[in-house]
Amino acid sequence: MTNHLDRAIALLHSATQSLTELSAISVGRETADLRHQPPLRETIDNSAEQIRRALAELAAALNPPSLDTIPPEIIAKAERLGIPLNDIEVRVAITTHHLSQFVGILNEIEQRFGEIRRVREYLLVRLPDQPIEQLGSRLPVYTATDFEWTEPRLSPTELAAIRSKYQIDRLLTQPPRHSTDLFQQIAAADRAWSQAQTDLQSPPTDPEDLPF
Repeated sequence: MTNHLDRAIALLHSATQSLTELSAISVGRETADLRHQPPLRETIDNSAEQIRRALAELAAALNPPSLDTIPPEIIAKAERLGIPLNDIEVRVAITTHHLSQFVGILNEIEQRFGEIRRVREYLLVRLPDQPIEQLGSRLPVYTATDFEWTEPRLSPTELAAIRSKYQIDRLLTQPPRHSTDLFQQIAAADRAWSQAQTDLQSPPTDPEDLPF
């Protein structure tokens, strides 16, 4: 905590000194003039950056931004995209947002990598806008305990009654049907069907042809 506080104090002191000097230089000048003078604008931007870093150091003093809980493959992807993970603002931003938001901004940076000029600033600005989503599989996860039989077991008397009712013993003692028998039954059914079709298509018999 002490190191973060010391760095925050140093950054705030530097920003205060720069702004104090800027105020002394700009006495008597119009505010509009400051916006059109690059050295003055640069001083203001640098001071604002120092203040933001000081705020990040103060946040880190309260809650150290550790990246140990982030999966290694996500860390590797961030490094591959040029994310400065040692930057205090980046670390605080990552650890104070949901992991799905960090994954989302990495995917966005990867898709638009050729268009992004400053990856660090893009991450800091866009990270809070990422939606929080469920990570991993959306299907329920089952374990061995989910398949454990919790109902009371049947007594031998109840099992015997069920076996008798559904004739389970007779079914178990019947010999299995051979595949040849099944094929013969199918062939016989085909012949019977063909004969039935032939009988239906035959013309009706003339009564004069009958032998009686």
